[in-house]
Amino acid sequence: MYMQKIAIFGSYPFHLECVGFLLETFKDSIIDIYLKKTIDKYNYVDYYSTLYNFNIIYNNFSSKLINNYNIVFKLTSNDPCLEDKRVISILHLAEKKTICKSDKYISLTPYISGTKIFYIFPIYEPYKEIKINYANIVTMIGHYLNKYFDIDTINFIKQNSNYKFQFIINGDNDYSRLNGLTNVSLHRNISMTDMAKLISISKYILSKKYIHRDRFSGQLGLAMSFEKPLIVDLKTRIDYNLTGITFENQYTDIGKLDDISNETYNNLKKELSVKKHIIINNNALLLKKLF
Repeated sequence: MYMQKIAIFGSYPFHLECVGFLLETFKDSIIDIYLKKTIDKYNYVDYYSTLYNFNIIYNNFSSKLINNYNIVFKLTSNDPCLEDKRVISILHLAEKKTICKSDKYISLTPYISGTKIFYIFPIYEPYKEIKINYANIVTMIGHYLNKYFDIDTINFIKQNSNYKFQFIINGDNDYSRLNGLTNVSLHRNISMTDMAKLISISKYILSKKYIHRDRFSGQLGLAMSFEKPLIVDLKTRIDYNLTGITFENQYTDIGKLDDISNETYNNLKKELSVKKHIIINNNALLLKKLF
């Protein structure tokens, strides 16, 4: 039986989270991942190896390798590790296209579009226990600064005092605005495996209120992958066609999370499951058709 051969290249110490949707899309193919040895700070390779079959090759970025594969991806468009028009690059910021030789690009956000740029919402199928008893936990993930914890955010945390708020964040050395909040835990520099465990027991994913509109926010894909309803602003929900509890401008507009009925929550979960599998199937059809 013929199997496609797929290669994924990356030498930068970021964007390894993007490997997941490629592994999901091409899970029936032979996949080789070429990385710089020292970049996997959060042990994404170990985590993904529990979900998919693939090979890891370190510190080999020869352009001659391209001829060995049906499709070659680069995790970051401006990564100089491999430059060739046949390489399909993930474009994280629109301006980076000008310093990349690829003929085709993948964008992970509807905010980046253009000629030969194809939008993919990056999700995958994580390992799930037969039954996970999630708790009253709200989790935020990603780059977030201390100054973003404004009065509205603090009040939202306080008014939902019987929920635990987990912040798996980076970007600042000091998160003093969270001091004194008894229902908050701060997690920094944890592995992807540990992060997956924290997401799995969460009830909601808290989308950033201060969100960049020129790039993708990884926690959106994680929420869909793990089938966790988002607490998300209206514009982001509409732009990405997401599922969750929506606020206009302020988290406190939502009120108490306990006021959301079990029926409403369970309907959100069902919608997420259906939507996720539609997106995964559509991603596979699009990538295999285009490339």
